Amino acid sequence: MKPIKAHARNTDPETSREAAEAVVEVGEKQHYVMRAFVSRGRPMDDQSLQEQYRQLYPRVPPQSESGIRSRRAELVRKGLIVDSGRRVKTASGRNAIVWRLA
Repeated sequence: MKPIKAHARNTDPETSREAAEAVVEVGEKQHYVMRAFVSRGRPMDDQSLQEQYRQLYPRVPPQSESGIRSRRAELVRKGLIVDSGRRVKTASGRNAIVWRLA
């Protein structure tokens, strides 16, 4: 999965250039979230995804738990990850969707 390419013009403010660079990082981080699913080899909920991600990538690229969930949600919107139809209970007793590769 290639990173998303975004461009800012030389005349754009620095914040626009920073935003364009951030889009590339999102693409890279989506790639690592996908690789976490591939390496696990089976469906997982967000908590398991976060654990798998941390195990595979303890240093690079760093992502918060909400960041990992956001990248997973982006991959869902792209149709690369889908709801498996299964649910598991979280530590807090709530139901969590079990996600799988499409």
